[in-house]
Amino acid sequence: MENKTLFFILGIGLVALALIVSAIGLRFEKFPGSRLVQLGVVALFAAVVVGTAAFAWLEAEDEQQHQHEEALAEAAESNEAGGDEAEAQEEVGPGVATTTTTAAASAAGAQVFDENGCGGCHTLAAAGSTGQIGPDLDGALKGKTEEFIHTSIVDPNAEIATSYSPGVMPENFGSDLSSDELDALVQYLAESTGAKGGG
Repeated sequence: MENKTLFFILGIGLVALALIVSAIGLRFEKFPGSRLVQLGVVALFAAVVVGTAAFAWLEAEDEQQHQHEEALAEAAESNEAGGDEAEAQEEVGPGVATTTTTAAASAAGAQVFDENGCGGCHTLAAAGSTGQIGPDLDGALKGKTEEFIHTSIVDPNAEIATSYSPGVMPENFGSDLSSDELDALVQYLAESTGAKGGG
């Protein structure tokens, strides 16, 4: 801002000086009277022109710097917004759910497990159930894949656990549960028992 003010002052001074010299030259035929005066006038004009150009250049530099700083500030804001989620994950640490989506899915799976009476037949520490009719899920599902868990629910006779008979578990869960309920239940069991892909 200071450079711009000086630039305008020098510009106005240059115009005023040109008008004054022109007026003197029109009024006095022999102006400038000597070579020394002529050199002085030329030097004065040169100094004002150089000063004006210098301040114009400084003003352009300041404007460019200002634009550069604004661009950096915008980029910093964008990076900060994009890094919030990763920073939150780093602060919380591994193995802890950091999104409401994961928490909601786990709660939904627990609800499906409870509402369909799964705890009456199976033991599952996460659900606080101690059923003995079917396999202990904490041990039976440990290290298994989510695909295995899914198949065990919709087609329970596909693979029978040792010491258990076929036909004990109902085979209608695949049709009675919606796809969202089934997915939530599979994810809940995987997370609760340490199955592969279950966190």
